Amino acid sequence: MTFGRNLSRSRAALFAMESCLILGVIQGVSYLMFLYYEGQESIWPLDPYSQAVKTVIVVLACQLCMYMNELYDPKVARGHGELGVRLLQSLGAACIILSVVYLFWASVRVAQSIFLISLAAIIVLLFLWRQLYARILRSGALAERVVILGNDPSVQKILKEIEEGKGSGFEVTMLVDEEDPHPAISHDSVHAPTVLRLEEFPLEAESLKTDRMVVAIRDRRGRMPFRTLLKCRFKGVRVEEAASFYETLTGKILIEKLRPSYFIFSDGFRISPFTLRAKRIVDITMAGLLLLVTAPVMLITALLIKLDSKGPAIYKQDRVGAGWKEYTLYKFRSMVQDAEAAGAKWAEEDDPRVTRVGRIIRTYRIDELPQLFNVLKGDMSFVGPRPERRCFVEELAREIPYYPYRLFVKPGITGWAQVKYHYGASKDDTMEKLQYDLYYIKHISGILDISIIFDTVRVVLGGKGAR
Repeated sequence: MTFGRNLSRSRAALFAMESCLILGVIQGVSYLMFLYYEGQESIWPLDPYSQAVKTVIVVLACQLCMYMNELYDPKVARGHGELGVRLLQSLGAACIILSVVYLFWASVRVAQSIFLISLAAIIVLLFLWRQLYARILRSGALAERVVILGNDPSVQKILKEIEEGKGSGFEVTMLVDEEDPHPAISHDSVHAPTVLRLEEFPLEAESLKTDRMVVAIRDRRGRMPFRTLLKCRFKGVRVEEAASFYETLTGKILIEKLRPSYFIFSDGFRISPFTLRAKRIVDITMAGLLLLVTAPVMLITALLIKLDSKGPAIYKQDRVGAGWKEYTLYKFRSMVQDAEAAGAKWAEEDDPRVTRVGRIIRTYRIDELPQLFNVLKGDMSFVGPRPERRCFVEELAREIPYYPYRLFVKPGITGWAQVKYHYGASKDDTMEKLQYDLYYIKHISGILDISIIFDTVRVVLGGKGAR
């Protein structure tokens, strides 16, 4: 777990290797060009600090664009063709970013000949490295070996998540069942695990090679192998509850397994005054800057809304914020006027009430821009759970366990649930989003907020906003 996000050893190795590869190529080409031109094109041997700064800026630009283009998302499947296209797109975007950087900071510019040769080499080497990395993943060499004890219902959810997230970095090597062993599920990239009875586990544990044990035993009275687990723990094996591992694996909290004591005794769910003050300072600064930058976009959007359909450009609606306090939320109107004349209604994915302009501004989240004024007023934060109307909040609080707990923090323009879960407004979707919201509240930090903002930019640029 890094800054509230799961960073498996496989993804850490991928990121580190590609950073070293990009850095090594630029440094290598710089040195070769220096030898060829006898120092006319590269100052690397004379000024290593300057060369290091130049190289690091290129690495950061490339890695940022690759991240934005989902090249580090283990759940995004891709073939050779798509991988090549995404690499070209990412490095092309990096070139644009670097051009802007060099325009305002010429002293960090890499010589054109060095940059072009390095870029060609980076594209080829990254493509070849990704093929090798895929083979390494399939071999399980980088995977963290996991043993699951028990057949609690959460086990199937864990197995499904590992199966779908083929680059998650976890490999289930053994299933220890409380009852008759069930057949191991088939995997493409995760090796089929060994299946044992719970009574057989202590005998096998001594010779077992594993990194993590996940306890999901339903009936623990007299059946929990405490001594065996203690021995494993002192040998360096991580032992944890199934709910905790599920949280690490998915970035959400398994509500079905929660009890009130979880919120009292678990780590997290503590927001320091310093964090709140820092978050508020960042909110004010970013909202002010974005209002200045997006003012032309907001003016054009308001004009297009007025031309497209009758009604005001700005839509106002009462929402419930932190501590059940109501406030007026501002958005660009994306639906027809009087869309709720027949009463409050959940929005739908392809809602017929959405106007032509509304569909575009919802896709790219432009309709959210007026909420910057809510952030300046202090009703909202940049990052937090999405606010709902009081009628929906009261209904959901009666039907969904722990739903009111999301009201302990300010609502946000974007949030962990928005970037991790697809658009949806049903009660099932709300239950799923609540699991992400509670995870965010538990791990809230400035670094997590920054990562969510980066994810939001990636989602918006990909046109995956609300529809």
